Amino acid sequence: QSTGRTAEQGRLLRAMQQEVAAVERELSCDISLLRDRIDRCNMRYSDARKRYEEAEREFIASKLELHQCAEQKEGLEEHLFTIITLNETRKSEKLEQLHQKLEQLELQENS
Repeated sequence: QSTGRTAEQGRLLRAMQQEVAAVERELSCDISLLRDRIDRCNMRYSDARKRYEEAEREFIASKLELHQCAEQKEGLEEHLFTIITLNETRKSEKLEQLHQKLEQLELQENS
């Protein structure tokens, strides 16, 4: 009886070992799949991070250039306004001088 019991225990032990081995194979397969997915996610994350950092650098550079161009434009517009104002003043002065010369000529002719 003890030999039969030992044989039965041996069979049960082998069956349990096979079941444990099957569970471990499934677990190993699941772990491998998850690691592959994690690796792919890490690569996508790294690529996205690089694109984000490049876009951020481009945004900052563009914003700086935009600000510089706006300042330069404002300065040029002010300079243009100054030139136009000075030119109008000169023209006005020149017209006044010509008007005075005409008046002097008329006075000379009438005298």
